[in-house]
Amino acid sequence: MGTIQILQSEGAAFRKGAEDVAMFEPRHRTRGPFGGKHLELGGVRAVDLSGLDYLALGSDPKVKALMAESLARHDCGIPGSEAIIQMEQSHALEEALARYHLGGGAAITFSAGYGTNFSIMEALGLRTHSHFIRMHQDVAPMRATADVPTLFFMDGDLHFSARHGIRFARKLQPEACAASTYRTGDAGHLEQLLRQSLETHGDRAVRVILTDTVESATGREFDMATLCRLAETYDCMLYADEAHAVGALGPQGRGITAKVAGFERYRERLMLMGTLTKVFCQPGGYVVMNDSGLASLLKFCSPQHVFSAPIAPWIAAATVKVLELVSGEYGERRREQVRRISRQVRERLEQADFELVSHTDTPILAIPLRNARVGTQVLEFMRREGFIISVFQGPLMPVGREVLRLAMRADLEAEEVERLIQALVRCREALRFTAPE
Repeated sequence: MGTIQILQSEGAAFRKGAEDVAMFEPRHRTRGPFGGKHLELGGVRAVDLSGLDYLALGSDPKVKALMAESLARHDCGIPGSEAIIQMEQSHALEEALARYHLGGGAAITFSAGYGTNFSIMEALGLRTHSHFIRMHQDVAPMRATADVPTLFFMDGDLHFSARHGIRFARKLQPEACAASTYRTGDAGHLEQLLRQSLETHGDRAVRVILTDTVESATGREFDMATLCRLAETYDCMLYADEAHAVGALGPQGRGITAKVAGFERYRERLMLMGTLTKVFCQPGGYVVMNDSGLASLLKFCSPQHVFSAPIAPWIAAATVKVLELVSGEYGERRREQVRRISRQVRERLEQADFELVSHTDTPILAIPLRNARVGTQVLEFMRREGFIISVFQGPLMPVGREVLRLAMRADLEAEEVERLIQALVRCREALRFTAPE
């Protein structure tokens, strides 16, 4: 059996074995133009509640006009690596993001959110012990990194992209970094691990606490005030993944961390990650921090930043303008709309005796999927009813924690909310997805 036969047989076996796992093959394929809220699937016009456009800005005339204006002004190509040249538009976007979150400091942008987390974890874990830098010691003979390890303290539900970056760094340089995982949302367990690290390393370590601020599958909101206090007490950096909060939650949409009392006190310790793909309707990810020198170090220690193309200048320029909308009164009206709709849907689900995983004001609602075997059938049933929803199951979610995920939009109408509730009730009666197998 040769190379081609081995790979083809593995591909066929994988597809057969993954038939009942929703994530391995798209369960929906649209036809026609991308409509944002409304999509055409199999002859059915469906409301998309699987998307990320929480403020419904993707179809907003003001946002579309900003995009068209930027595209008309700029070339639609993409320049080379920012290790060689940085466009004015990219620099302006980084400055705007740093001001938005921290009132100043520095930002690093990437072409995707996944790459942001992966690359920053690699750079934080290795610093100038990076494999990329060691390969070029003849031309860049620098030893800026202290001879102390990076110790990561990860929430149990930290996004896979950050975990992936940490694992990669540990594989490259096992002595350069180590990782501990604390039980999800359990500050007591985290503090126990931090105390143990003081016994083993004293002050000879760089400590980084890592957490999402909103869990993408369930909408759970994490206690950032406690994490900020622990970061200060145990001299840690706090890396907060605000991907599902930026633009939608917190003062001016600046995320969950910005709601912490005395936020300014913790600025030096914060590294706030966000994506442009949700509220801003653009490709890209970023991380902001208080210290520009640290930002320069992490850029240089990130091979992906050095070797990858940046966000297109016309997109960067448009995003600066969209950011102004989102952070102002226009964005606040949209945030209030999606809060009101989310509360309405939660109330109606509870009235219909649905269990919810969390009860926060985030735009993400999750219903436990007690019978995971009917996950794909639930998707198809709801599509026929005119709604596209998400099923989070293995390997995205551990066994026993599978959920139906509903992503709210600021432009949902009362009639659509009522149709959604009735469709879910009929689906529950038909497929008994809330009853254990």
